[in-house]
Amino acid sequence: MNNDCNRIIKLMVTIVDRGKGEKVAEICRGHHLYYHILCFGMGTANSEMLDYLGLGKTEKDFVITMGPRERFPSVVKEIAQQMQLHKPGRGIVFTIPLSGISSLLSQMLLREEDKELDQNTGKQEGCCGSKYELVVAIVNRGYTDKIMSAARSVGAMGGTIIDGRGVGYEEAEKLLGVSIKAEKSIVCILCSRKEKHTIMQAINSEAGIKSEARGILLSIPVDDMLGLHVEHENQVQ
Repeated sequence: MNNDCNRIIKLMVTIVDRGKGEKVAEICRGHHLYYHILCFGMGTANSEMLDYLGLGKTEKDFVITMGPRERFPSVVKEIAQQMQLHKPGRGIVFTIPLSGISSLLSQMLLREEDKELDQNTGKQEGCCGSKYELVVAIVNRGYTDKIMSAARSVGAMGGTIIDGRGVGYEEAEKLLGVSIKAEKSIVCILCSRKEKHTIMQAINSEAGIKSEARGILLSIPVDDMLGLHVEHENQVQ
């Protein structure tokens, strides 16, 4: 187990105009980042707010990329330059530290750079000091019911499902040794930090990377949260 989440794997989110997500993935591949999920988004803020955030048009490509932390400074800089993100309305790019990740994906992303990852979920407990976590499962389309059933069996209260598609999977397939379908569903489950590992293990056993679901798991620390009612609140203090 490694307790320094900032040293290992990060997640990068890029939001650009619809149709430009493939270009973002191409830039990432040039920096040896091969795993991407492309979702289609629609902005809901008013025009003034969208302009302030640099989002402009409401129809967007939402690109999720994962990789070793050390590779992101240069790729973020190139994306900002090539996509001209310094201009209002062109989009945004930011990175997020992860607190857990499925071990096979960590092996693919790290390329033997860190041998201390947990063998089941690649957990990185103790980082970020967060009380709550967002567990994210990326699976082949059609397996979301199986994911939620496994999560609820160990106490998860619910989740949110987003449809997307993978781009640039050729290298990822070689590294993982499995076929990866483009059509994806992303299941997001908000839970207490103490429940995270149990939920990830349950999902991994039912729909992991070696199953037909080809599930890839990761978790993200949540800094501030309202609206999640935990029955045993005193257990997560």
